[in-house]
Amino acid sequence: MKNLQWLLERHGLNPNSLAERLAHKPPQATLFRILNGESITPRDSTLQPIADHFGIQVHELRYIDLKAAHERRGAPPLDLLRVEEARRLSTEERFVIVPLLEVAASCGDGKYVDHVSIKDGIEFRRDCLRNLGVPERAARFIYACGSSMSPSIQDGRIVLLNTADRDPKDGKVFAICMPDGRLVLKRLILDYHPSMGADTWVMRSDNPDKIAHPDKLLPPDDRTMVIGRAVWNDNCL
Repeated sequence: MKNLQWLLERHGLNPNSLAERLAHKPPQATLFRILNGESITPRDSTLQPIADHFGIQVHELRYIDLKAAHERRGAPPLDLLRVEEARRLSTEERFVIVPLLEVAASCGDGKYVDHVSIKDGIEFRRDCLRNLGVPERAARFIYACGSSMSPSIQDGRIVLLNTADRDPKDGKVFAICMPDGRLVLKRLILDYHPSMGADTWVMRSDNPDKIAHPDKLLPPDDRTMVIGRAVWNDNCL
């Protein structure tokens, strides 16, 4: 992993000294496997202590070219870039600026309004978008709010939506605009429901506390809009 190698060099460390600072969590052998490419996609739980040590987020360690960002900015490369600045600075073909939306949805007339209130933009690798099956034009970031999808999606995490993928799929997480205008993240489950007498889509929270977060039917209402499928978040779907 180039980012880890750069961070080690920048801070005058090596895998041995970093492992000692991290109390061998992860161990030295794991750091070597990450550096030499044997471990291509280490778990978030493996990367979290490393990211914490260097004061960055796991998604930044994975996806942002920290060295290039540092050289362009002449400052810590870890802040989310403003959209206008990022478009000017992101000259490398490897990255695309994905809008981070100020979540606001209007579903009153059956149309979802993706308000052009773009709060920020995040540099994200194009090849990662391709691997996730997300067209660049359809990529949007939103913030998760609340604990209903914990532990899969924790409060305050950044969630990547594929707004080109709006057809419900059993077991997948979608952003849904409810008839009252709320935007929710729920896992859709196709299940038999006695009151309907047929299989129907159920919105399910991942939180195991089903008293606080019970299953609910996907409202059979013209104003209910599936906005897009959640394909990634920075504590990993």
